[in-house]
Amino acid sequence: MGAFMSKVEEGLNKPRVKKARNRMSKLVSTAWWLGGHGVWTVMTSVIVLAVPVFFEYEKECQMFEQMAQMQGAQMAAAAP
Repeated sequence: MGAFMSKVEEGLNKPRVKKARNRMSKLVSTAWWLGGHGVWTVMTSVIVLAVPVFFEYEKECQMFEQMAQMQGAQMAAAAP
């Protein structure tokens, strides 16, 4: 087992492997940064653009329900 570990350690210390490891680390950190900023942008856009539309839609639905109740009450009152 010791010989295997020393071979693995020797392989990890090669310049090409070190360079690949550094590049992969940079790629992962850049992807993490970009992903975080992308999520922040999307969520901020949803809050600013979509939430007011949702509230307006709910208000309009309530208005139509009230109109339907008033028409129902008028229709019931009109029929003797």
